[in-house]
Amino acid sequence: MKGIIIAAGYGSRLKPLTANTPKSLVEIDGKPIITYPIDALVAAGISDISVVVGYRADVVINNIEKLYPSINFSYNKDYDGDNAISVFAARSFVGDDPFVLAMGDHLISSSLVTTLLSDSTINRTLCVDSESKNESQVNDGTRVMTDSKGRIIEIGKDLKNWQSIDTGLFMMDSEVLDNIKYLITRQGKKVTISEVVQHMADNGRHFQTCDVSGQFWADVDTEEDHDSVTALLKGGYDYGLRRL
Repeated sequence: MKGIIIAAGYGSRLKPLTANTPKSLVEIDGKPIITYPIDALVAAGISDISVVVGYRADVVINNIEKLYPSINFSYNKDYDGDNAISVFAARSFVGDDPFVLAMGDHLISSSLVTTLLSDSTINRTLCVDSESKNESQVNDGTRVMTDSKGRIIEIGKDLKNWQSIDTGLFMMDSEVLDNIKYLITRQGKKVTISEVVQHMADNGRHFQTCDVSGQFWADVDTEEDHDSVTALLKGGYDYGLRRL
């Protein structure tokens, strides 16, 4: 199994922390944000990883290579576009194989990845959290509605009726890349991952969900997110598996 981590964007919502530092290199508890998803994938047995870079790619690559000399990089020249463009930029790396997709600005535990790998029944699966009490995740996160079989029928930030929150951890396959390509022809570089999932659901090619409620994950979009996660880890939270 291969892994993709997307880290191409500007990180404008995380200013002033990203004024002089690419978002993926902003530190949380003494470590660049990007190291958290990389370490989670590796701990779950996924070592063949490509990080998708774009904005200040040379700086990001130089810093990551010092920590992970064997890691692969894919380049998204349209890094001012939406996040599905970064997934598509790694198509040569993954080829026709299924892959795990993680966000470069999410802290995730290795247990999320192992749960995804063990519980996925198809190669189109999204890890969701149906019990999140985190106000930022609930108010600003991507919301998910499923049918009785756990298949995604609606996804988006503005859903009025929803059951869970998108954690940003996916299993995908080449069919997803084909659908990204199709939407690019219609919408240009403004294609989000959620739009791809919704498009596929509307055409009967649903993503399955994998509920990882109770396991650690955090989306670091704003300075407030950064400070709250930093305080959590400094307070003795082991993001890997358990509370200390």
